[in-house]
Amino acid sequence: MKYSCKLLFSAAIALSANGSAQAAAPMMAWQRAEHFGLSHIRGIAYIPGPAGPEKPVNPEFGLSPLPYFENVLKTYEPDGGPYKDLLAKYTIYYDSDFYNQDFKVLWGKDDSGKSRDDLGRYASELKANFVHLYDWNSDPRARNHKPFLDYASDLGMKVTIPISNYTYKIMCKYESGDWQENVKNVFNEVYGQLGTTPHPAAGVLKIFNEYDGSDCKNARFVADVASYWKYLEDKRNVLDGGRLPIIFPVTFGIANGIPGGAMLSAFDAIDVALGPDFWEERVIYATNPFNSGSDMVNWLERTLPGWFLEKGIPMATPVMFTEYGRSADEVNPKGEAAQAAWVKEQFESVWNLDRRMESHASNPVVNFLGTCAFVNDYRFWLKAPEPEFALTDFGKGPGSWGRPPAVFVHKEQYFNPNANEGQGGLWDAAFQVDPQEPRQAYCEIATVYGGGGAVSCP
Repeated sequence: MKYSCKLLFSAAIALSANGSAQAAAPMMAWQRAEHFGLSHIRGIAYIPGPAGPEKPVNPEFGLSPLPYFENVLKTYEPDGGPYKDLLAKYTIYYDSDFYNQDFKVLWGKDDSGKSRDDLGRYASELKANFVHLYDWNSDPRARNHKPFLDYASDLGMKVTIPISNYTYKIMCKYESGDWQENVKNVFNEVYGQLGTTPHPAAGVLKIFNEYDGSDCKNARFVADVASYWKYLEDKRNVLDGGRLPIIFPVTFGIANGIPGGAMLSAFDAIDVALGPDFWEERVIYATNPFNSGSDMVNWLERTLPGWFLEKGIPMATPVMFTEYGRSADEVNPKGEAAQAAWVKEQFESVWNLDRRMESHASNPVVNFLGTCAFVNDYRFWLKAPEPEFALTDFGKGPGSWGRPPAVFVHKEQYFNPNANEGQGGLWDAAFQVDPQEPRQAYCEIATVYGGGGAVSCP
């Protein structure tokens, strides 16, 4: 083992020779996770979408954007005219960040009374306490994330603060831009321009998603972002209690001897850049498995502890699943019923595996924090099997949630950074908001999480 694990946290204050008080020892990562509300995660991976049908149905749109995670959007005219191309950069879908004021009608409540209120739904029906986020536009002129964070906090939810894969692409030289400026902008949004305490909804800093699944595959960039984030904390004199835990989710592909083993490269890079204490004090190991519950119990209780010991990774390192579920296209037989049965076994199996550090002295099991159900809605713009990971469906009504009761068109004024030849400007947009009906898999998760009585299931 490279170094011994710090298994106990002392809250005592030591006195220096001249009688002045010295700060208590930093929290270990498992304590930091608990400090930020991550000790028993009931999570959902959240990628909201405004429109479900592959062709919007409301003629009020005029020219209506279709799949919005593509560079060129297909549009149609209400009279049934031919499809036309529309550059996404000139629409409200110029990025894939929906966790902001521009899309409040999807995730929150608004004055219209017709909003979908996804976060309220997950808090009520799933008893979710954590929302895993993905893309976060760091341009301070553009997306305003504070309303999203405020509403999550009001609901008692913690969220991921993501350093998006766009920043990773800049570091990999696939995109242009200043990655440090991106990171600093996220930091300032979470802590404020002069603050030392993160927003109360902030639960964990996420550095990229599945860096090991990219062409670049450079773990050093994970360490570079972690180092720069720490530099910003130090410059601001953020106390230990205000420093977020950190994740960098990896795929569950086999690497370095085990599924999910791509984490080792980042562990080594962080060790070189920041030293072993940083890992012990800050890092949660996050991975995205879709295996059965029985497989994951064996991995958590047997495979992973032995691998940690072999590779010199601290046994106290907390673990979480940032994506967990199964596509209805990858079960046998295919379909929503088999998906629900698979998901039920997954979540029931790992639900009671949360570990506290007191168990480590006599029982060296991994400190497991919980899971995030993957994924909230049907992402029709992706190739199979991705869309069928969905836990809710468009085009079937809102279920017992009742919000919105029917499809409607929402109009929003937003800032588009590409307007006025790249100078930016306020533009008007309209997009379709569809209700979502739960699949049986959603209801199985609700039962495990303890919210099953609040949702009417298929």
